[in-house]
Amino acid sequence: MHDTYRFLTDGSKNMKILFSLLPILIALLAGYAIGKLLPTQFRKPLLHSITPLVWVLLFLIGFEFGEVILSASSIGTVMKAAFVFAVCTTVFPCLLILMLKSNRQSLPAKARQPFRLTYIWPPLKECLIALVMVGLGGVLYLLQDQILEEALALPSSGAMLLLLILLVGIDLTQVKLNVQWLSWSILAVPLFVVLGSLVGGAMAAWITGESLRVSLALASGFGWFTLSSVMIGDALGQVYGTMALMTDLLRELLAIMVLYALGRHQPQVGIGSAGATALDSTLPIIKQACSPDAVPLALISGFLLTLLAPVFITIMMPGI
Repeated sequence: MHDTYRFLTDGSKNMKILFSLLPILIALLAGYAIGKLLPTQFRKPLLHSITPLVWVLLFLIGFEFGEVILSASSIGTVMKAAFVFAVCTTVFPCLLILMLKSNRQSLPAKARQPFRLTYIWPPLKECLIALVMVGLGGVLYLLQDQILEEALALPSSGAMLLLLILLVGIDLTQVKLNVQWLSWSILAVPLFVVLGSLVGGAMAAWITGESLRVSLALASGFGWFTLSSVMIGDALGQVYGTMALMTDLLRELLAIMVLYALGRHQPQVGIGSAGATALDSTLPIIKQACSPDAVPLALISGFLLTLLAPVFITIMMPGI
């Protein structure tokens, strides 16, 4: 009897996870199929639209989370918790990768280009723009709440996220897999990012007093702030959506510092700290701060973590 109940319960849980992931998987697979079919001259303009669409999504997130963002007491609590989560989910993957490197040969540390502020400005500018767009969305929420009589008819952040995931699927067609890239030394980095993020999430739960399931969900964005904020915000509310957004934004900022500090001699550690962003926003930093041999590792690690982030967020979510 107990075995039958457990089987039915596990089956129900698996169906909930599947249905939660289904729209994201469909959008990702559809984008990948479209990317394979589209000629390059049509694919490039679509990929160039990703950045402005991310800004639109962040604006919508700011509007939807406006009540939390504009509340001084709430945003203070959120930022403190986000900082703890960002530090823990950056430090523990880095430590695990360092332990891996102590037993295995590392990537060769070839000469890199000299440091220039022009290299660090683009990702920092993206982070600043992200914060500004979220803030503008919050201001619009305030104007609607206090001045406008009727609610504004804006598209939902969930719909915009699916459009972006479709474009990410198109972008993934540019990652050309090679058998040599699928070695243990390559695959170990994203594996340890996942494990280290979950350990860091558990540590953050202990520090902040947050529930373990919520903490593991917050830790599972792997730096993909537009995904984690929408998924967690829809499931757990605006406060946690804002916390997810700030956690993964701070993870990206910490990754930039780690890459410039350790990228030359510890490229795996720097790429691990970048998480899913190694495929896109921090890739220029990786190219500049690490050796050329590190670029395939960044692409594969970012690619796998991009695929795994929605799966782990869904699995770890309370109530699923």
